[in-house]
Formats: sequence, C-alpha cells, structure tokens
Amino acid sequence: MRSALAAATLALGALAAAPRARADSCGKPDLVDMVPPDGATGVPLNARLGAHYAAATEYLGEDVVLVHPGGGEEIVPATWDATEQFLQVTPTAPLEPISIYEIRWPALRGLNAAAPGVGDKARFTTAVNDDSAAPTFAGVAGVAWDFTRTHDECTDDLVDRFVFDITLGPVSDDGGTSGLTLMLFQTEGPLVGSTPTPIPARAWPQDGSQVQVRLAKDVAVGEICFAGIARDTTGALSNSGDVETCVHTTAPPFFRGCGVAGPTGGGNAAPFVALALAALVLRRRSGRP
Repeated sequence: MRSALAAATLALGALAAAPRARADSCGKPDLVDMVPPDGATGVPLNARLGAHYAAATEYLGEDVVLVHPGGGEEIVPATWDATEQFLQVTPTAPLEPISIYEIRWPALRGLNAAAPGVGDKARFTTAVNDDSAAPTFAGVAGVAWDFTRTHDECTDDLVDRFVFDITLGPVSDDGGTSGLTLMLFQTEGPLVGSTPTPIPARAWPQDGSQVQVRLAKDVAVGEICFAGIARDTTGALSNSGDVETCVHTTAPPFFRGCGVAGPTGGGNAAPFVALALAALVLRRRSGRP
C-alpha cells in the first residue's frame, strides 16, 4: 500500500492543486462551522480564528468583528482561502489570558446566489498559555460505506451518492481539541492520481470519533481509501498522513437476496436460484406450463 501523504507539505500541495467541487453551487453560501466553536474554553493566546463556509461562496471584504473582554469592538483583517472556503483572522495583539471574547463572522454571498447566506458569532474563553506543539492524531481508524439516492434541489434530479462513515483515532493538542480542524483526503479511488484528493476541511467533530463523507458514484466505486490530518489554531499539522484505511465498494444495482434472510438483512441466494431452476426443468419434462 502506497503512503497516503508523505508529509505535511504534500497535504498542503494537494489542497492547492485540486479543483474545488461545485456540486452545491446553487445552495446558499451559509457559514458551516467556526474554529474555535461557540462556547469553547482554553483557547490558546496565539490562536488564529476561522470559519468555514459552504461551497461556491465568495469573500468580498466583509467585516469580521472581534469583541474584546472590555466590550470594545475591532474590525480585524481577514484572509480568504477559496480552496478550503475558509475565512481566517489573526488578532492584531495576543489574546488576554482567562478572558471572554466574541467574534462575529459575516454573511457572505455565493457565486450563483443572489441573496447572502447566514453568518454567525462565537463566544470563547482563552487559556493562560500559547499553543506551542503540533497536534497528535492517530489517523483514520476505520471506514464503512452505504449507498443513497436523493433528490438534488439544484438540478431537480435523483443523485447517487456513496456515504462513508469514517472513524477517527485518538487526537490531542496542547491547545485543546476544540480548535482543531480535520483535513481528510481520498488516497485511492477511480479518479485519484499520484496526489491525494482533498475533501472539504471542517472543524473537528464534537464527539471526536466519527465523520461522514458523501462522494459521487464515479469517484467512489472499487478500492476507496482515506487518510487524515489534524490542524490546530496556529496552523501546525499532525504527523498522521501516512495512516491509510480502505474499503471496497460495489456499484449498484445491488442484489439483497431472498426474503428469508436473517435479521441482519444478508443471505445467500444461490440455493434458492438452484431450486427455481430445478422446478422449471421438472415442469417442462412433465409437460405442465
């Protein structure tokens, strides 16, 4: 098995080089999540603050407002990563220890949406120290798959998707896990070349153990593998990109067996097929229709 991601530079290179999926281009450009999230505690004093938005969002310089512990409001310079759909700010001065801040993320417009989406705000409490070490992440620990066919409101068509439930290994960081971002990559698949395909990065899941990824059928049939990296609020990356977990998927239509299957829904249909063929032969020999 080839290495999923040899180093952090390969991960960042994959993000920069891969085309951004536009499957949701007709949807609203709403804010998806915030790093750190609302209610977070122990946020490092050198933390960068960020927010992910839905696909096909564009940033046109809308204000990002940081509310300081004394109530003063500051418009902080922001940077926009169109590949990751990530709006990020670095406070102009180190955050004060054991203090409550609020950050207000703006409503942004979409590339194909007339109305702006929905922004949000987060209140968080700082720690007493900086984040000085990279996160530790055991990597992707397991993956299971299913198939779904849903109605696409953008195209008014039925769309086939493979749904992957990805189990994450243990993770830790000296700045706490509430400020981590999960960066997943598809490392094997029909259209994956020498560079892993990045999946839209998102804030670390609240339960910390599992995430769900939906992929189109043309990129999700056969041997499908994933790897993952944790990124903290300073931009440091975990050394987990070479941990790769795979599963083999099958293209529809699926044959689920006969109605006598057990409670798990499985069952081998071969004996029932043989009986049906034998009955057909006997009917022909006896002259019955």
